[in-house]
Amino acid sequence: MLLLDTHVWWWAISEPEKLSSVAEETINQSPSDQRFIASISLWEFAMMVKKKRIILNMSPKEWLTHAIDIVGIKVIPLSGDIACESCNLPGNFHKDPADRIIVATARIHNVLLVTKDEKILDYPNVISLW
Repeated sequence: MLLLDTHVWWWAISEPEKLSSVAEETINQSPSDQRFIASISLWEFAMMVKKKRIILNMSPKEWLTHAIDIVGIKVIPLSGDIACESCNLPGNFHKDPADRIIVATARIHNVLLVTKDEKILDYPNVISLW
């Protein structure tokens, strides 16, 4: 199973040239039913559209339908276990709540997190790659 960080999810669908060769190969070699995002990535995506960091030629809701239903990504919902884990991550991890939830999701589900985020890649308490 793979958990894609929000930016990796966007890039994998819309800008694959931004993926590292390792990330691209890992994603492409994984079965489509084994690719996941954390539910907080839906919110992060919507905020990036609102802040014009992502420009769409369709509504955000249409893009999400395409990205989830048509592409086949699975969404891991925020659970009580993930919420509690995000507040109690071992060691030192920064305060960004979305990153904390994504890392907690990877930890609770024991999945590989694909990210370019250096703060996550440097965090020794989650399995990640770029």
